[in-house]
Amino acid sequence: MRDTINASVHASPDWGAEIAFAYVGSLVPDEPRFHNAAFNRSGQLYQQELLLGLRRSGLHSSLILSVTPTPAYPNSKRIWIRGGAAQGPEALPLNLFSFLNITPLKQIMIGVATVWQLLLWKWRTRQAKLRIVYSYNLTVPPGMFTLLGAWLIRAKTVVSLCDINVPGETAPTGWPWQLDYWLQRRLIPRFDGHVVASDAIAREFLPGRPHLRLEGGIRDEMLGTGRDRRRVNENSGKPFVITAAGAVNEANGIPLLLQAFSMLPGDQYRLCIAGGGPLEGLIREAAAADSRIEYAGIIPLSEVLCLYSCADVLVNARITKNINTQFFFPGKMMEYLASGTPVITTCTGHAEEEFGHFVYLLRDETPQGLTEIIRFVAGEDPKVRAKLGRTAQEYMARHKTWEAQAKKVAKFICEVVLGINAPPLAATKHSADGFLDTQPPAPVIGIQKAGNN
Repeated sequence: MRDTINASVHASPDWGAEIAFAYVGSLVPDEPRFHNAAFNRSGQLYQQELLLGLRRSGLHSSLILSVTPTPAYPNSKRIWIRGGAAQGPEALPLNLFSFLNITPLKQIMIGVATVWQLLLWKWRTRQAKLRIVYSYNLTVPPGMFTLLGAWLIRAKTVVSLCDINVPGETAPTGWPWQLDYWLQRRLIPRFDGHVVASDAIAREFLPGRPHLRLEGGIRDEMLGTGRDRRRVNENSGKPFVITAAGAVNEANGIPLLLQAFSMLPGDQYRLCIAGGGPLEGLIREAAAADSRIEYAGIIPLSEVLCLYSCADVLVNARITKNINTQFFFPGKMMEYLASGTPVITTCTGHAEEEFGHFVYLLRDETPQGLTEIIRFVAGEDPKVRAKLGRTAQEYMARHKTWEAQAKKVAKFICEVVLGINAPPLAATKHSADGFLDTQPPAPVIGIQKAGNN
């Protein structure tokens, strides 16, 4: 037993304390058996790289509790989801929940199991001086149970708020979604630390509270692909390839993209879409009617990066006007900008503020507006487009690697949540509200207080 305890508690010389770290989220192995309409590769990469980055920063996870992303019955035919031990990348030990896949029994079973596992974890790590429970979003696993478990074991709590669904906008209007939104409003302020994907989340749900904005990060292979990419349109006569990847749903602008593409006549244009979600059928119908459209479905990250490499422009059509998506930030944008391929994007979240210098901004979120900007980009000199892509890629390499992002999270936990003094990160300066990254060309918000923008 003593060996187990020691393996669960890690002493960090920089932090000056033995810290036990538990994670509650939805990370699963990237295997075909987990690929379904609820599987979101951006969310998976976020969790995976966050945990690996924190481990490299000295914060090892001795417990990873994870729910298998699965649409609830009857949207999925699976009624019973069997859990058990699994292994993530670089030997991350995953503990998958078993649950009855029927709402609300699903949430209750997962919540009770979370509390029980945290109680057992406290006993295994009883030599630890400090404990942290880190939660990824608050819907499933339910944040109420995570907070209860953390309170029972006297642990500090941190939450990554990467998306909050608004009933009637990005979620149905039924009572489960209304209850979830109501609960999140009341639970979010009770966490000790908040890592948010967009400033709107902080302004709306935790005004005046310190927080860290972290929309995701990039891996080394995402940069490598862009550097060696071959522009498919450098020679005249080659088709102009438009690519979009991610969850195929209305909020991500799939109907908008398909309508806009239908207004581009001629064989010089091609459209490729990758990803899974509720609008797969719509895309397949469009591809059957128009031979210029290719639907790749859910494919491995390596193949997604190849699609980026072969594209002339990547489109992030995240809707911001007809649907309330202010409590989201598209994680795919990080991959897009790292690829070296030019990007068309709506003004979602802080996209214009931070990335506006090296993207094509779509302000008119109509099929006509998107058609017009695609034609504009296609008509530009390929060298101009390539330069814009390289500028974006260089910025991402300097500021947005997961190594750099995880260090920010570790520092936030250390200083803000635990109150432990630590040496400042490189290339940062301190302000009254926290610390801000100082490198040009655009402001990168670090720890700050909501409402002080």
